[in-house]
Amino acid sequence: MDFVVHMAAMVVLGMGVGLFSAALGLGGGLIMVPAFLTFVDGMDAHTAKGTSLFIIFFVALLNTWRLHREDGRYPWRQALSLALGAIAGGFLGAWTTSLLPERAVLWVFMVFLGVVAARTFFLETPTVQEGQERRHLLVPLGIGLFAAAFGGATGTGGGALLIPLVLMTGITTNRRVAGLSNMVMVATSAAGSLAHVTAAATFDRPWTVGAVYLPLVPLVFLGAQLASPWGKGINRVLTLPKRRFAMGCFLLIVGARILHRLLS
Repeated sequence: MDFVVHMAAMVVLGMGVGLFSAALGLGGGLIMVPAFLTFVDGMDAHTAKGTSLFIIFFVALLNTWRLHREDGRYPWRQALSLALGAIAGGFLGAWTTSLLPERAVLWVFMVFLGVVAARTFFLETPTVQEGQERRHLLVPLGIGLFAAAFGGATGTGGGALLIPLVLMTGITTNRRVAGLSNMVMVATSAAGSLAHVTAAATFDRPWTVGAVYLPLVPLVFLGAQLASPWGKGINRVLTLPKRRFAMGCFLLIVGARILHRLLS
C-alpha cells in the first residue's frame, strides 16, 4: 500500500511540475530540483539535479516533436551550432558539480535562480521577426556552452538562459525560439545525464544509477504531461504583468526554500 501511495504522490508531483511550468513559462528543472529536495525523503542535490536532467531529456524530445508538427520547420542550422557548444557545456557543468559538496551545488542553484529572477523582474524579452535573423559563426557555440554549463550544473537544462541570449543576438525569431531551445536542451540534458549516470551514487535507494533516481522518471514525466494542458490554459488567460509577478513570487519562494536548506 505504501508503494502505491508513493507512486501516486510522484505522479501528483509531476502534475505540479507540468502545471506550474506551462502556466508560468518556467523551465521544469527550476521546479523539479527544489520539489525533489523537499518531497523525496533523503534525496540530495546531486541526485535531484541528475534526475531532473534525465526527465528533461524526454520532455524536450517530446516538445520538439510537438512543435515540429505545429510549425513544420526545424531551425537545424542554428540548433546544430548551439548543440555543439551545449553538449560540451552540459557535460562539463554536470561533471564539475558532481565533484562539489552538496552545499556548493545548492549555492550554484541559488545563483542561477538570481539570474532568472533578475530577468523576470527587470528585463524585457527582445523581439526578432521573420527576416531579421542574423548569421553568426562562433556566437552560437559560446551561447550553447554557457547556457548548457549552467543547465547541466543546476539540473535545469539551461533554457532560461538560452532563450534570452538567442533572441538578444538575433539567432532566431520569437516564433521559433521555443522549438530551438527544446532541440538544444535535448543535447544539453543528454550530455548532462551521461555525466550524472556515471557519477558516484549519493542516494541510497534501489534503482539509483549514479546520480539519477530512475523510479521517479516515468512517474513525474507522466504527471507533467497530464497537467501541462491545464497549465497552458492558465497561461493564455494571464496577462504579462500578472505572469511576471507570479513567476517572481514563485522564484522567491523557491529561493527561500533552498536558502533555508543551506542555512539549516
